[in-house]
Amino acid sequence: MKTDLYKEGMARLERGEVEEGRRLLEEAWREEPESVERMHGLARALDLAGERARALELLERAHARAPGAPGPACDLAMLLLEHEQEARAEQVLAPVLRAHPEHPRANLHMAMALAKTAPIRARAYAAKALQDSDPELRRQAESLHQALTAHGPR
Repeated sequence: MKTDLYKEGMARLERGEVEEGRRLLEEAWREEPESVERMHGLARALDLAGERARALELLERAHARAPGAPGPACDLAMLLLEHEQEARAEQVLAPVLRAHPEHPRANLHMAMALAKTAPIRARAYAAKALQDSDPELRRQAESLHQALTAHGPR
């Protein structure tokens, strides 16, 4: 029986075995180079391995193929936000939120993208992220929401 390289690679990443996960995900991607799921998985492995430029390139490709897919878009937006490219992050997240208006990570990242230029809109996105069941995501959304409320226009 053939091993599912993608699933095994993702499992290795989850266990913290970045190099082996990356190797398996590279192989999985070579088998299906147009697969958004495999591009995204490999991009995550590359990011964890410190290869941010290559991760960014793959996330851009995955997003171009499936602009409404939340996973690649959220990861791409986060990398863009780290490089202070808020406007581009907003563009990346817009189709995801049109397709999935309640997606918690997309709402949190959109709130981050809008925090400096549109704090009132950012608060609305942060409030949606507060509805998620993930305690870490809720904590981040709460911190951002409080900062926007304390320092932004009302």
